[in-house]
Amino acid sequence: MKTGYTYVLRTLCTLLLFTLITAVTLAGGTAAQAASLSQSTVYYESDGVLYKVSGDGSNPAEVLIDFEGVDLTAAGSYLYYTQSSTSTTLLRVPNDGSSDAPETFASDVINYYADNGFIYYIDSKGSIYRANGDQGISSATQIADNANTDYPLLIVTKGRVYYNTLIGGNTWVASKASNGTGNVQNLAQGAVESRYFVNFAKNELQLMVNTNPDEQYYSTKAIVMYKANYNTGKGTAVNAKAKLDVNAVYSGGWSNNLYVYNSGIKLDSNKDYNYTLGKAYALTTSGKTFQLHSKSVREVSAVGTDKVVIIDADQKAYAKTVTASKVSKTSNLNLSNVTYVTNQWMNDKPEVVYISGKNGLYAVNPSLKVSKIAADEWETFHLRDDVPGIFYIHAKDEFRLYHAAANGTGQQALSDIFLDNILLITLN
Repeated sequence: MKTGYTYVLRTLCTLLLFTLITAVTLAGGTAAQAASLSQSTVYYESDGVLYKVSGDGSNPAEVLIDFEGVDLTAAGSYLYYTQSSTSTTLLRVPNDGSSDAPETFASDVINYYADNGFIYYIDSKGSIYRANGDQGISSATQIADNANTDYPLLIVTKGRVYYNTLIGGNTWVASKASNGTGNVQNLAQGAVESRYFVNFAKNELQLMVNTNPDEQYYSTKAIVMYKANYNTGKGTAVNAKAKLDVNAVYSGGWSNNLYVYNSGIKLDSNKDYNYTLGKAYALTTSGKTFQLHSKSVREVSAVGTDKVVIIDADQKAYAKTVTASKVSKTSNLNLSNVTYVTNQWMNDKPEVVYISGKNGLYAVNPSLKVSKIAADEWETFHLRDDVPGIFYIHAKDEFRLYHAAANGTGQQALSDIFLDNILLITLN
């Protein structure tokens, strides 16, 4: 999934990671309470038409007949998107199907984010704007400037916007109140190069900062974990005196309050990560490191409060129970040829992990019980925190939309037509 450490490859990696993250998380962090399926809406595309259906299969409807877009997100009663990954025109359409065509909301947009009914965006001049999702562009107000457009991070959570800025020609991670009031809080020198490197922890925002982001060709020891106070945006460095190798970090990922990295990993002849090299370690938010696995890991996630779920170099799945900053137990999940893992938070806890691969789609609960949701008939899947279960395309049933509970039971078809893609899940 992840590519090597050069500027071009890193950019491609960031785009892919953005796609994956928006597929499984809320725009502004996790919700506080789980919803029922009837309280959610699934948006999907079929043959150029945008549709929606309630998570329980009721109220199917057309939203837009002539649809072409990516990175769909919701703010207020509108859906925002761009026509392609390279487009800088931010479009929107009402979510009730009342419009025959999208309208242009803003031009010259290089990144955008939705939170609490507002849409935020960065333009190519480095200005950051906020607008009420239900109102027009005239409601947009500039809340920050001098964003670094080479690293256009944009995150909004708990009343603050986080972005990369330029100070005296150097890149810094900064934050400001999301309504634009108050001063800019400079958090750390360096850049957070993707939302993938941000963890919305319960009590703080955790970030992996590249202190030397302009280095394009060599992997250097330049990554520092920071903890940011949600109220003030002030940051505290965790490992400032023991920076991590860039390739090691960028080939790893978050698991609860740990960051898992592959010490000793190298690039192969195609400039992809050679997972046969290296070993997996974990960095804690208190600055401790410990070996997690005897091989490098391709994917990492979490389930429960103390279990790290990994897919290792051999594409096998394991769960590591972590106690007092060390592995106290290793559990073989007996899954092979698996390639991707992600978790689902319910009521502020990672209650299930979904693992996919060539042989099927699986769910794992905190007790490490493995449930098979689908064999090789699944095409793609989509989930959202605090919406129970998983939505997927059933490739052997005319590519229709299906839902299954997290234990693999209750498969239900939610569409009568084939799907090209599942685009977004929202809470009503």
